[in-house]
Amino acid sequence: PGAAPSAVEPALQSCLDQLRSHDAAALRQSLGHALLQLGLQGFVLERVVPLNRLVGAAWLRGELAVSAEHLYTEVIQNLLRAALSSIPAANPGQRPRVLLSTLPTEPHGLGLLMAQVFFALEGAACLSLGTQTPLADLVRAVQAHGSDIVALSFSASQRAASVRAGLQTLRQRLPPATQLWVGGQCAALQRPAQEGIRVIGSLPLIATALAQWR
Repeated sequence: PGAAPSAVEPALQSCLDQLRSHDAAALRQSLGHALLQLGLQGFVLERVVPLNRLVGAAWLRGELAVSAEHLYTEVIQNLLRAALSSIPAANPGQRPRVLLSTLPTEPHGLGLLMAQVFFALEGAACLSLGTQTPLADLVRAVQAHGSDIVALSFSASQRAASVRAGLQTLRQRLPPATQLWVGGQCAALQRPAQEGIRVIGSLPLIATALAQWR
């Protein structure tokens, strides 16, 4: 845990207070209102991203129970999945086709879901396999669905050496034409990118990367 946090925006502080009191109904209402007010992209950037950091820091300091952290994740995931279902589905021939998942050691799926929002809003044809997909199954899924891009998310809890080794192995097994994009808070992604792997430094840069792909 670091030093005491600086002043927190009132809307974010309200969500933290609702989590501390385990007021699930109030939290859903607050976040649902923010989604309607900010729109999906604004909601992710202005609510989910800063709340992820605040909730994680509060948990590290012992101010939030594990159950509260799980409640937060569940509420956010439900909201994002419902919002994703309202985005018109891509046409069968629409490109690129993006396969989203995490490596077998990564159980956290919230970052993956946030990335899917930005891919879907840019008209990519998305298929999410959820978390912890074995490498062999990732490769088979790419072949079965004709994926143009494999997008992987990494949380800060992942060991850098393990991440780099896993990415190198996956890159070797994927077809040369299939691009491998990665993002998240893992320290391994702060180093120079491995050959054939594109690091997406922030969610808004997904739009730039897709435009360059097209």
